[in-house]
Amino acid sequence: MNIYDALSKDHRQFERLLDRLNEAAKAGDDSWKGVVDELRNGVIAHARAEEALFYNALRDADESKDAVRKSYAEHAAVEGELRTLGAAKLFDAGATALAEKVRKDLAQHIQEEESVTYEAARKVFSEEEATQIGAAFEQMKTETAKGGESIVASTIDLIANLLPPRLTDMFRKYTQAARPEPEPKPA
Repeated sequence: MNIYDALSKDHRQFERLLDRLNEAAKAGDDSWKGVVDELRNGVIAHARAEEALFYNALRDADESKDAVRKSYAEHAAVEGELRTLGAAKLFDAGATALAEKVRKDLAQHIQEEESVTYEAARKVFSEEEATQIGAAFEQMKTETAKGGESIVASTIDLIANLLPPRLTDMFRKYTQAARPEPEPKPA
């Protein structure tokens, strides 16, 4: 699967989760709380792998500099909104307005990425490269998902993805001690 198909597959899953989140939030039942966790963990793992493998490979290409720069900012904004929504569930605060904002912001990001960013990337990557990036994305997303609940791990990965490539490995090495170990899921 090439990177465009892999990303789009995730985007369709996020859209389904956003629909469920908004329906549950409007209905006032508590099912939205579980959807928030599923959406947050999926979006963060997706974003970090996408930044590391897709955006970083594109960010120096003239065709995509602006789109990639904007996409990093959109990822950070949506992650912040999802974490805020996660905190809201602890206090049983009304989530309808924030859930709708997350839906709007994520939908806009997806639309721009699937048009502008994909178009720029197709000028940079061969089909073979796009397939290799897609496979690496799926693998990295799975690994990144293990720390998705940790704001520390997610922030470290976000910063590492924004650094110039020559500094990324060194930064990851020196911040490894600050990265919390994922807690095992109860059986």
